Amino acid sequence: MNKKFKDCLFEVYLGEQAGEMIFESLLASVEDNDHKYIYSNMLQLETEGKAIMRPLLVELGLPIEENKQLRNQGVEIAEAFKNLSFKEQIQNIHKSVNEIYLPQYEELATLVDEENTQAHFIAKFMGDHERAILQASENILKGTNNPIEPITKLLKFPI
Repeated sequence: MNKKFKDCLFEVYLGEQAGEMIFESLLASVEDNDHKYIYSNMLQLETEGKAIMRPLLVELGLPIEENKQLRNQGVEIAEAFKNLSFKEQIQNIHKSVNEIYLPQYEELATLVDEENTQAHFIAKFMGDHERAILQASENILKGTNNPIEPITKLLKFPI
C-alpha cells in the first residue's frame, strides 16, 4: 500500500473522529425530536465509518485509538455550533463537507486500485458516506421529506 493512500486513509479516519464528536455534542444539545433523529443517524454513520476502516488501519500499522486533541477540537466546534439555529448548523455541515471532507474522501479512491478489494471497498464507502451527508444536508435545507434517507441507506445499523 502506498504512503499517500495510508496518509489519506488516516486523515479520513481522523475526520470520522471529529465528525463523531461534533454530532455527539450537537445531539446532546438539541431538544426537537426530528433534529435528534437527524443527528443520531449522522453520529451512527460516523461511528460505522470508523468501524469499517479499523481492520485496514490495523493491517497497515496505523493507530486506531481516539485522538484526544482532535476530540477536544470537535467539542469546541460543536460548542460554537450550539449558538446557531438548526438551519445554520446544517448549512455549516454542508459547507464543511462540500469544501473540506468530500474532496479529501474522494481523493482516497484515486489512491487505490480495484485489485485491493478491502482498500477499494473502504475508499468507495467513505466517498459514498460523505456524499450521503452532503445530500442529506441539502435535503434538510430544502425541506425534503425523509431528508436523511441517503444516510440511512448506508447504515448497517440505522436508528
